[in-house]
Amino acid sequence: MVRYPNFIQLAAPRTTGWTSTPGRRYGRGMRRSTFDPLEPTKEPRWYAVRNMHGALLEARQLPPGADLKRAFVAAMLEWIEAGWELGEFSSTGGVFFCTRGAERRQVQITPSRPAGLARSMTGSRPGLS
Repeated sequence: MVRYPNFIQLAAPRTTGWTSTPGRRYGRGMRRSTFDPLEPTKEPRWYAVRNMHGALLEARQLPPGADLKRAFVAAMLEWIEAGWELGEFSSTGGVFFCTRGAERRQVQITPSRPAGLARSMTGSRPGLS
């Protein structure tokens, strides 16, 4: 049996209501927005330290208008001087990780108040002792 092409399919337009035309490409003319968490701002930011299980160990509010890049680098140097080994870090994410023995910490500068923050935790420095 010889099969002939279905001419209806050939005559039909290449697009339907569900598909786009082949000439349009995704992303053309679109820009990625870049968010810098360490950019100066009038909004308050938080310095938060978590253990490897995500439990909040330390948190303190940074004053509005603070130099967040300086605070980030100063925090890294503080942890290094306290005997912690600096691991991976991201200035685009405002976070770094450090280890000492079997302990691991995540240190972050974040725009939102850390979940699980107790009033007695603000300003404490248990991670560096």
